[in-house]
Amino acid sequence: NPLYSVVGTSEAIRWVNKSVRFIHNLSNSDRDLNFKQWLAGLIDGDGCFLLSKKGYASLEITMDIRDERALQAVKRVYGGSIKLRSNANALRYRLHHKEGLLNLINDVNGQIRNPNRMTQLNKICLKYNLILIWPEKLTKDNGWLSGFFDAEGTITINKTNWQLSISASQKTSELLNPLVELFAGYVYIDNGSSKSFKWYVTKKEDILKLIEYFKKHPSRSAKNNRLHLVPKYYELKNMKAHK
Repeated sequence: NPLYSVVGTSEAIRWVNKSVRFIHNLSNSDRDLNFKQWLAGLIDGDGCFLLSKKGYASLEITMDIRDERALQAVKRVYGGSIKLRSNANALRYRLHHKEGLLNLINDVNGQIRNPNRMTQLNKICLKYNLILIWPEKLTKDNGWLSGFFDAEGTITINKTNWQLSISASQKTSELLNPLVELFAGYVYIDNGSSKSFKWYVTKKEDILKLIEYFKKHPSRSAKNNRLHLVPKYYELKNMKAHK
């Protein structure tokens, strides 16, 4: 971002927070529905609905500093603020004013799938006399995975055999199992430091089908750049350019 090179990251974020007003004009069009589904996936991965002891409701989404573009997309629609987290290369988006929060809740209610997030959202729904809507079964036409991938997904290349993989991690397998049914791959327990479940896709044909999905339901984080490069990687690999 050229703005950062002029004034520095933290100052740029303060400037953006002051200068951009939110405009909620989402409709029921396919394009806007895709955004709402993406947002629900993002919240399921990196978000948190909060209700304080004093009854103040808010939403927070924390992402890597490289993913500022995704948080700005949310802020443009609902308002809120984006701030650098101290001692971390991360940004925190926070939404607490009632109008913006109610707009967001109405947009993602029925799209949230993470059981923990649904429990958090239900508390806020009760506060505002709203009814929590349960999500329908996930399909390939749903933009939820693009947001969830922005939050929890990774694209890696094994330098031993040059195999490319796409994966996403969670503390439980509940959100990952439907991805196997829709997009192939498999789920296993990662015994590394995180001790989490991981959805893992390695077959070229499955990954290229995923890339087609992301063309229809684009990533809005820095990972979008890597996704665009995947077909080129396979092209170069076929040419033995990696050797």
